[in-house]
Amino acid sequence: MTVAGNSSSSILAIDAILKINGLRASLDPLAIEALASTSKYFKERYYDAKTRISEEGITGQIETLSDRLNSSNLDDTKRVLLSNKNIYAALIQKILQEEIVRATDLEGLYNAVLRYADREPRKYFLARLLTLVLNGKRIQIKTAKKQWQKLADLTLEQGIPIRMGQVEPAVVNFLSVIYKEGDIPYYLDKYIEKDEIDPHNFTPEIRQSMIDYLVNLGLKIKSEAEFDSGTYDEYFALAYSEALKRSTITDDPIDIARTKGGKVDWDFSVDVFDSTEEQGVIPANIKAAGALDYIYYIGEAMRVFDVANALVLRWASGTLDIPEGAVASALYRFHKLRDDRSTPEERAMLYKRVLNRGDGQLLSNMMPNEAFPRYWHALMTEVTQYVSKREGIRRGDNQPSRSQLYQAIRDLQYNLTEYMTGMAHLQVTEDYAHLQEAIELLKMEEIINHFGGRRRSIWDVIERVAKQDLGVTVQTSVTRTLAVEGNKVYQWIADFSEATVREEEFKAFLKSAEAWIIARASLQDYNDGSFNRRGKSDFSDFDDDFDNDFDDSFDDDFDDW
Repeated sequence: MTVAGNSSSSILAIDAILKINGLRASLDPLAIEALASTSKYFKERYYDAKTRISEEGITGQIETLSDRLNSSNLDDTKRVLLSNKNIYAALIQKILQEEIVRATDLEGLYNAVLRYADREPRKYFLARLLTLVLNGKRIQIKTAKKQWQKLADLTLEQGIPIRMGQVEPAVVNFLSVIYKEGDIPYYLDKYIEKDEIDPHNFTPEIRQSMIDYLVNLGLKIKSEAEFDSGTYDEYFALAYSEALKRSTITDDPIDIARTKGGKVDWDFSVDVFDSTEEQGVIPANIKAAGALDYIYYIGEAMRVFDVANALVLRWASGTLDIPEGAVASALYRFHKLRDDRSTPEERAMLYKRVLNRGDGQLLSNMMPNEAFPRYWHALMTEVTQYVSKREGIRRGDNQPSRSQLYQAIRDLQYNLTEYMTGMAHLQVTEDYAHLQEAIELLKMEEIINHFGGRRRSIWDVIERVAKQDLGVTVQTSVTRTLAVEGNKVYQWIADFSEATVREEEFKAFLKSAEAWIIARASLQDYNDGSFNRRGKSDFSDFDDDFDNDFDDSFDDDFDDW
């Protein structure tokens, strides 16, 4: 369809192709008012946007772009902004004026619209929401006060939910944070600027942990001059030290359970061995599932749990002579906590329920996640096909579409959000602490000296003890790749949003997925997929799932790897 001229019929035709479906849920009245203000602002600034689109002769491309945006998984704010034709048209005009991408580059135009929607339109819209709430409550912001400088940062960083009844409570929550934290965030920034510690070490998690610590400490800074003199530096250094401690999984649920009021706070990031909701997606559930997958491969497939138990048995029977010291204490702790830890059967039940791995027996009211293997296979197939297409294109050609790959990721997001629920989070946290305790035991110098072989590494310890005591051969390198690279894929899935995909991160995701596929292919002789605890590595169950659930294209897809 081609529309020319500046007639009213032409504008009506442009309106028809600029149609983005709005949010199905009811909007908060404050959000409706803020949207109207934002629309007016962009209409005045880009008054001829629709005419320009008509004159460019790209209505066909814009119609296709609108169809794709309609089928995309947009967050609430972005969908509401783009559903307003004045804002949507203004973004297209701005992108074409600044020659960000060519009008014929649909992929580039799509990504540019999503990026630009997160900039000026979102900022203006959130500013109007914030102003409406503050005016309604008759709160006057004194910008000279340092504590208010964080209000805009919080608003832009976290956004404001816009569904019915959500706007005002969200802003009130921001105000509560401001009142609680006071000037501490401002002075933390000044402390970082002193460059006594590498600024790159102050991740958002470390910063927030330091703020929480200093607030709980009740620190009051009397004046900026006093701060600049270094009077409070020791408090900030102590807060940094405490934040570092909290950033690692040192709190084992077994220990915490014995402390009244204790709680575990872990983001489910795992050891990669570098050295010896709005849309119904819950990232924490997906990361927890990734941690469970990691535990499965390292703890069960690599037999780390069993190897640690075998060492304890040797020590108890006297064949491992370590009478005292740190290793003896670690062995004794591992032995004494065995009744408090999850049993192999309980772990197997969790693998089966969440990932449909292994042959664990479920309770009568539990259902295995039978769809997960299909969704995981679909993702790896799409990765394979995308990489193959990308390597086959010639210079100047458009990049292959990612739509099917992104859909496979979204399917996994919803699936794992649904199944990684209930008590599973604490179970995974406890099992990871158990696994780390086993790994720390196997990494101890006396153990490596005794079992480490020529390489003198933890992997030699695992392979040797598994062979001697368990009667199985373990491929530690390949299994480690499945665990570590697979976990990186889960992390990507958890944080995925089509609107914010960065090329470097996307390439890193592809690299991890390829590594996982290669590692899996190398375990074909082991029938990669599940684990049989009855004396040998056995991955036949998972392989059967793939063979039964998918057609012959599976083998074709992965032959290249």
